[in-house]
Amino acid sequence: MFQTHLLIPAFEEWFQSGKRFSTIVEARQFAALVLGEPVLSGTATAKFVDESIERSLVRVARAVAQANRDREVVFDQLVDLYQRQPTLGTRSSTSILQQAYSTPLPIASLAATLIDITPESTVYEPTAGNGVLLLHTHPALVTVNELNPERANELRSQGYSVTQHNAVNYRPSQLHDVIITNPPFGTVSESGSTKRFQIKDFDDHLMLTAAGLWNFYLVAA
Repeated sequence: MFQTHLLIPAFEEWFQSGKRFSTIVEARQFAALVLGEPVLSGTATAKFVDESIERSLVRVARAVAQANRDREVVFDQLVDLYQRQPTLGTRSSTSILQQAYSTPLPIASLAATLIDITPESTVYEPTAGNGVLLLHTHPALVTVNELNPERANELRSQGYSVTQHNAVNYRPSQLHDVIITNPPFGTVSESGSTKRFQIKDFDDHLMLTAAGLWNFYLVAA
């Protein structure tokens, strides 16, 4: 079983102290020391290391965003944090199936700024991942949905109440000030056939229609 209780705090402390990883190899070497086992490219352990790095970065970024209301200062600090992280490119069958792609930290903050998300905003995130688009929110005012159980648990550790529905079919019962999401893109397979959904001038955003707020959303790509 992966030792998240060891690796995520170790990476979190590393980035909080201003350190960097120039390459993913360096990050895996560090992880190997923490875990007491080698981290080989293309393995489940390598994917676990990537996930742990991302989760630690979101935690550090959230602390930055919550400590300062000056969005320009936050953006600059998140750019620095982003530049100190290695490239995370390991894909698993689960992440491929669920089309899990993460938004870069500075872009996540910029997206929230463009639609004026504040800790007072009520927000719905249909595919929340590790919570990168929720840096500026207050957990009590956010409706969070995430299908992946490991990422859902990570969100709970950040203080969010989490549902685990298919975002295409799930519609929250309450209205929100804004939806923010980085949705899966591409085709949908149903009964062996390929389906696409055309909504206005955009493909694939069936999930946003399910949320019932098509005219009041931001897609952060």
